[in-house]
Amino acid sequence: MRPYPLLTCLLLALALPPARAEAAPPAPPQEAAPAASRVAIVEADADDPLVREAATRLRAELGAAGFEVVSVPRARDADARPRDGDARAALERAARDEGAFAAAAIFRSRAGATADLWIVDRVTQKTVVRTVEVAGAAAPSVMAVRAVELLQASLLEANLLTSRPPPGGGAAGSVAVPDDVRRWMAPVRRQAAADPAAERPGMLAGIGVEAGLAALQSTGGIGPALGPALRLSYGGGAAGGGVLPAGLAARLTFAGPTLAPALGDARALGTVSVRQEMALLEAVWALETGGAVSPVLSAGVGGFHLFISGDPLPPLRSATGEVWSVAAALGAGAGLRVTERAALLLDAHAIFAEPRAVVTLGGERLGSAGRPTFAGFLGLLVRL
Repeated sequence: MRPYPLLTCLLLALALPPARAEAAPPAPPQEAAPAASRVAIVEADADDPLVREAATRLRAELGAAGFEVVSVPRARDADARPRDGDARAALERAARDEGAFAAAAIFRSRAGATADLWIVDRVTQKTVVRTVEVAGAAAPSVMAVRAVELLQASLLEANLLTSRPPPGGGAAGSVAVPDDVRRWMAPVRRQAAADPAAERPGMLAGIGVEAGLAALQSTGGIGPALGPALRLSYGGGAAGGGVLPAGLAARLTFAGPTLAPALGDARALGTVSVRQEMALLEAVWALETGGAVSPVLSAGVGGFHLFISGDPLPPLRSATGEVWSVAAALGAGAGLRVTERAALLLDAHAIFAEPRAVVTLGGERLGSAGRPTFAGFLGLLVRL
């Protein structure tokens, strides 16, 4: 064997730089995902299959929303349907002990045919309760969905989800809004903001003043008569108080004096001039449709006044007379929103008066009013 090939390989091996094994740089540590917010569900009555199934479905609903759901057993000696103060205290304690932003429980009502959904959320420090029917095969699912809606309504009403409260600036016991809760509530906030009727006060909410025209026409032949009309109203709703429900209002209506064409034949017996006034105290209901136009219904009682002045031909002599009557009225119409504080109202009323006013001249009957008299109102309502 010739030594030259072997010597060449050795020289090449010495000339090459030695390979150095270097450790690969360590991979950056992955940031841990934030823990899901907790919701505590207090086990109210494990012996009731309906309540048990509803609680299971509620856990599934909240789990699907991305929350961590923990079950909190109740004390064995606790009543199946505790007093309101006890239920609230138990929920608040469960949420605090578990570090949950909210706690929920489902209790069978005393009536048996309904269940009470209890929600305590530590973000708004509110306790809300809703009673739902438990009849039918879908009752557990309905209760679970209603409980989720109740929690969302509680969080939405406080309007705290638009900005995180400053550290240390919240009330004692309150918690900052977790990011996953904020994301969960985002579609609900957008839907509420897109609904123009969600925060808009009712058409008759608060104190309102309406001025316009009134037209009267009696089936007994008196009219048509035109005159001014003034209305004062107070209604419940976002701009009203808690005295009346939303959409319902009390209203005072004053109409007159209205002037109608003279009755009679100027060439036979003469003529009679007629003047009418009316005042009503009404209950008014405006159905909010979410649009610009809302139906309006009303019913009321009050007084009706008819005054006549005769201008007869001789040998008859001029005379005046008046009739005061108790009146009842039923009305229907519609309101058109012009602005948030102004609306045009158009409605018609049927008015029944007792005693009925009858106009005669020289023993001849010329007309009557109030059996019934139809009244039309057109006015501009301004909420103060």
